[in-house]
Amino acid sequence: SSVTQPVRCSKTLTSLLYEASAHTTQMPIEIVCKIAFSEDDGKQKGTVECDKKSLIEEGCQSTTTDLVTFADTCSLHGINHIFVPSGCGVKQSLWTFAFLCSLLFFLYQVVNCTMYYLEHHHVTALDEEADHEIPFPAITICNMNRFRHTALTDADIHHLANMTGLPPKSKDAHKAAIQGYPDADMMDIFNRTGHQIEEMLKNCNFSGSNCSSYNFSV
Repeated sequence: SSVTQPVRCSKTLTSLLYEASAHTTQMPIEIVCKIAFSEDDGKQKGTVECDKKSLIEEGCQSTTTDLVTFADTCSLHGINHIFVPSGCGVKQSLWTFAFLCSLLFFLYQVVNCTMYYLEHHHVTALDEEADHEIPFPAITICNMNRFRHTALTDADIHHLANMTGLPPKSKDAHKAAIQGYPDADMMDIFNRTGHQIEEMLKNCNFSGSNCSSYNFSV
């Protein structure tokens, strides 16, 4: 079976016929052509459109199925309650809201910890250990003045001034310099004029026990 449909011919054919009939009449001639289309062609076109529509629907369904399958096998908590075969509902909306809130809180914690780490804080950990047998520590007591001025004699000042290489600045110092002093004994000068622990140490207590100058040695 076939269906006939009227179709206008091309402009070229109409113009040729119009020129041919110009010698006999002044009215243009309009020619109507009929072209037959089979019903099978129409059915085939409809079938193609249906196939395209079905392919689109199948693609959407396959994507949804893949998401549901992934959610079921994923270990991420809560996602299997969001993507379900039944579609979106009140339960799925609540689970989606809870999931997004948890995700935002997680990202906030990550950013906060990263910024805190980039500040490079230093933490010092101290472990206290009780030890009842601590040895007496080595303590060094130094005085800026190595000699006591009240204990120095003229001979000591003479010898110490000669050690510095400085010329005498007063008549008394010059007088002492020209007098004959015996050779200096530096060990004797240090022992006599140096600061003594008995005079410097006022109070001493170590590990709950009193200590004195006898606990110190030179």
